[in-house]
Amino acid sequence: MAYPDAGNGNAAEKGATHGGQASGGAEPIAERLRRARLHPEAGEVPAMEPPWLSSLSDGSERPVARVAALNRAVQVALRLGRVSECMAALDQQRAAAGSDPAALVWALTASATCRSVFGQLGQARADLAAARKACFYATPLLAEPFWLFTEIICKWLGGDWAGALSEATSMDAGQVSALPPGLAGTLAALRMELLRGTGAPREARQLASRVEAAGPAEMSAWARAGADLDEGRPEEALRRLADVCDVGTPSVYRPAMPLVLYRMADIGFSCGEQEVTSFAAAGLAGLDQAAPVNEILAGLAQAYAARDPGPARRAQQRAEAEAAGTLAAEALTVRGKIGDDPASTLAAAHTAWERAGAPGRARAVAAIMRGAGLPVPRPAFPPAARAPARGPVVLTPRERSVAVLVAEGRTNQQIAHTLNISVKTVEAYLTRLYRKTSCSSRVELAVAVTERRLLGDQDG
Repeated sequence: MAYPDAGNGNAAEKGATHGGQASGGAEPIAERLRRARLHPEAGEVPAMEPPWLSSLSDGSERPVARVAALNRAVQVALRLGRVSECMAALDQQRAAAGSDPAALVWALTASATCRSVFGQLGQARADLAAARKACFYATPLLAEPFWLFTEIICKWLGGDWAGALSEATSMDAGQVSALPPGLAGTLAALRMELLRGTGAPREARQLASRVEAAGPAEMSAWARAGADLDEGRPEEALRRLADVCDVGTPSVYRPAMPLVLYRMADIGFSCGEQEVTSFAAAGLAGLDQAAPVNEILAGLAQAYAARDPGPARRAQQRAEAEAAGTLAAEALTVRGKIGDDPASTLAAAHTAWERAGAPGRARAVAAIMRGAGLPVPRPAFPPAARAPARGPVVLTPRERSVAVLVAEGRTNQQIAHTLNISVKTVEAYLTRLYRKTSCSSRVELAVAVTERRLLGDQDG
């Protein structure tokens, strides 16, 4: 997701691209995209199998061996971006695991990791919680990197950028070697994006060479195109993204293509490159819509291409249903940029990015508002407002349970199911929690739980 500091039709950016033609006579981006082949065949995709899981596939009928044997189908489908096939293989893994503890842990771990990438945040968190329960909450050494990766993705898409960056930085520094190369590169690229969004573009740029070396090519292009944009080089960003649209690139990691194509649509719209924006929107529409991320970003790109707020509104509703705060904030931003009540939607986007702990994104929205002659909202969530001066708030056991489930990213429906209460009762508890804790959002409540500012009766 891109966030230039200018609105649609920036004259300097249009002059730089010359209708998609970079200076020096290079091939026009639109022409390059016409030849791009977005979808690889299965034979072109090497599996991204973790070595430890391969070693468990010994040909026996043990549940853990069957789970391991199914992992190649999971990984190939994941790398092809075939979401429905991947989910079907994950379901087969879960069935093969049965009640065997070891097999169950690995099946749930694979499911949580894949589903977080697809944007199925509620299910990813539920699988992760079930994997922890199967291990009696003692993290297996080999599973820990995948659990952490899942949590980072869920926090990022869920709208906790500061938390995601903190965990990504820690993981990148100390445990990245335990991850398969594709996930390790994905983590580094995501950290680069998080640094940009939290207002540290220089630190993000320092990661560029390592991100490029780590791969996958698609994730590297996505992250580095964002840095290009920060430096006022949208034509270079588009060219970098166009280079990885064709599956002839050295890496094939199609789960990143929604991010690549959406960034292309966003930059293309801001630069007035209609052909590029339309290509990206069509490419996103052709991806497997079983993944919420694909569906949401396809709607936003369609809104850009057609200047139609309808798809963006539907995308926002889908994001909110998945508790994907980042994607909901992006939808508000898109609606404002295409003229859907910009005074209201851009103000809401500014607040949403602040709430997510992404001041870089909030500043970009503020620049768009100033360019449109709109008043910029005052910061609604200053850092000092997050931590009350008084001591920890003591909650009842049920209030504590609701707060913890909110911190895990559960929706009201999921909380109601877990606690065997009605959705209206959950809403009542949330109203009580907001009043009692002085929090004004689910994100602030989650931060308070993480910082142990909310204690249950059992905590003393």
